[in-house]
Amino acid sequence: MPVDIPLDLNIAAVFLDARVAEGDGDRVALRCIDRDWTYRDVQALADGYARALVAAGVRPEQRVIISLADGADFAAGLFGILKAGAVVVMVNPGLPQDDIAWFCEMSRAPAAIVDAQAAAKLPAEGPVALVAGDVAPSEAPFGHVATHRDDAAMWIFSGGTTGRPKAVVQTHRAV
Repeated sequence: MPVDIPLDLNIAAVFLDARVAEGDGDRVALRCIDRDWTYRDVQALADGYARALVAAGVRPEQRVIISLADGADFAAGLFGILKAGAVVVMVNPGLPQDDIAWFCEMSRAPAAIVDAQAAAKLPAEGPVALVAGDVAPSEAPFGHVATHRDDAAMWIFSGGTTGRPKAVVQTHRAV
């Protein structure tokens, strides 16, 4: 049976905001080494990232690099990018500086969510760096920018076995 996917679709609303709206905000969403994060905790931090991205001038459909290790900031940063209507560009934070510069140039990202080590690897003329730990959870809900189910949600890169990695674009519907 075909699934009816709405035209207006933002996966941050589906996978995060809907959990809170359904009454599951106090359920554990992430178990990290330092603490457990509820859906409401992740949502507040994602809203903080979304507000910081918009304040940095990021507009819908622009690409934003996320270069973080797995954890609450990665999840919240990813959802924050999507809430802002932007496109997630996943970049391994362990890459050498030249490779990270290539991803910045190729994606034309105006902003990046990074840890302090990855921030130091960004090109001087590169994206605005939002450093994990410096972005606070938002007291007020951000909601999300309306996106279409066929809008790009994420760029995930191939392994680059035949040269430079290639971006595989995932739409909100595909996720």
